[in-house]
Amino acid sequence: MPAYSFHLCTLDTSRPIKNDHHEFPDVGAALAEAARIGRGMIRQRVRRKPCELRARLDVRDEGDAPVARILLAELARQMS
Repeated sequence: MPAYSFHLCTLDTSRPIKNDHHEFPDVGAALAEAARIGRGMIRQRVRRKPCELRARLDVRDEGDAPVARILLAELARQMS
């Protein structure tokens, strides 16, 4: 199975959510997991501090190339 990693990207930074790769059967499954992570980040940050909604979550393959992207602002709109 291919391995993917998740990175939180803002205008000037990009940092991995976790430093390891996770195996998923396909990019769709990895994208669903990224959406779950993003929703959790938005929920947590609403309680503690405002979330940077201009940020995005990138799904990257084993070669560190972005294969999918989730905009946190769009995810927040879907949640409301």
